[in-house]
Amino acid sequence: MKRNPVPSAKRWRHGRCRVDLMKIDLALFAYLSDYQPDGQGGRQARSLDVAEPSTVADLIRVLSLPDEPRISFVNGVHAPEDQVLTDGDRLAIFPPVAGG
Repeated sequence: MKRNPVPSAKRWRHGRCRVDLMKIDLALFAYLSDYQPDGQGGRQARSLDVAEPSTVADLIRVLSLPDEPRISFVNGVHAPEDQVLTDGDRLAIFPPVAGG
């Protein structure tokens, strides 16, 4: 599934509105990697320009991730979905994992 990336700029004009952008690194794991914004799959992190401010939940919505349990980390620390992201953050999203 191919998605259109957000324009790569610090400011993006949409109609009469200007949107401030920030850059984050996004890593999606397991089957969630199929939702990478560049449509390439794989779990390596991608640099992504997103509207400022954005939350983890905003990115989940933009990426159209399935409405299923998941675990999110921002800069290596467990993060709730209402956490606001800042420029330079690394967001990693995992599906639940079980092992034995």
